Amino acid sequence: MASNTLPHWLIQHATTQPHRVALRYKQLGIWHEQHWKSLHEEVAQLVAVLGQIGFERGNTLVLLTHPRREALLLSIAAQWLGGIAAPLDPSMDEVALALLLAHLAPAFVFAEGQQQVEQTLASSPQGVRVIYAEARGLAGQQQPALRHYPSLLTGGNSIAREPVSEAGQAAFALYRVNGERSVQVEHFRHDDLLEEGRLLVLTERLGRAEEAFVARVFATSGHLRYLLSPWLTAGFTLNFPESIVTRDADRRELGPTLVVGTRETYLRLEAMIRERLPLPDSWFGRVVTYALHRDRTALQGFLGYWLVKRPLRDVIGFSRIRVPLLIGPALTADSVAFFKSLDIHIRTWDKVANWRTLPTTTTRQIPTAHDDLASTSRRAS
Repeated sequence: MASNTLPHWLIQHATTQPHRVALRYKQLGIWHEQHWKSLHEEVAQLVAVLGQIGFERGNTLVLLTHPRREALLLSIAAQWLGGIAAPLDPSMDEVALALLLAHLAPAFVFAEGQQQVEQTLASSPQGVRVIYAEARGLAGQQQPALRHYPSLLTGGNSIAREPVSEAGQAAFALYRVNGERSVQVEHFRHDDLLEEGRLLVLTERLGRAEEAFVARVFATSGHLRYLLSPWLTAGFTLNFPESIVTRDADRRELGPTLVVGTRETYLRLEAMIRERLPLPDSWFGRVVTYALHRDRTALQGFLGYWLVKRPLRDVIGFSRIRVPLLIGPALTADSVAFFKSLDIHIRTWDKVANWRTLPTTTTRQIPTAHDDLASTSRRAS
């Protein structure tokens, strides 16, 4: 491809597989599908609107939301214009979140609902432009700086324009507050993300038929590298739960083939399964122990899978799981063995983080790859 960026790969899939499902999302209890062509058209409309409200090359769009497709589409639209997407986890400590917003002084924010909008307005400079997803509690707001996401998709000029993003530019920036209350950043270039996505696709043999589940916000490097990037590289389907509360039920309903989780994710899922296990000394408990025994006969393995393993895998929505990935700190050996007894073979994929502490005077702009290279040269000299 002429330019190895996330928006260019969206265009590629919209051209080569326009009618395959790119996203599936749940709304008011109903699953909706969006094909690659439709996804491309919506992003093009968002590109036009962002341009109209002043978003331009080098700007940052802060995303304060739980997993939802709107945040993903706005991220790609911002990157299309040569900007950067900066996801913040809304479940983080409120004091840390306020510190981050005050430090970043964002000019453009996507906020999930009323709480996130109020947090943004309280900790951001005057004139911040906020796009929000959920209108509950905000319907009466008349502030011109607030715009409801669905309103962005009506009218406007969505004439296709070529992405201005370049492979060596930062696509995402992640922020956190460390123990010394200093703000740190880690940013990710288009070409680096896509290269790591391709590596995962080749190693795990991912294809277009995969069903991936987005249970966490894209505010960790692992989810950017091993879920978002492979999605654009391989062109499979991303599935978004209705909310963080319904994620387990939605996962059980879907039965994804690809899941990316942290240690906390897998420990929570392990606890859900163990709650369903009978007492070890009971009759059924002995049946379960027999079925999960490693040195089993073919008949034992067949019966054990359909009578015990499959129902237990269904408890956490892993009935069709093929690629369960772990990012971040490792699981204990006991937890790994427990999942393995259910034929769930967790693979660890992660890289060493490259956090950089920012001075208190840092603005919302993030250094480009050229700036970083120049900085490295100065330190070396």
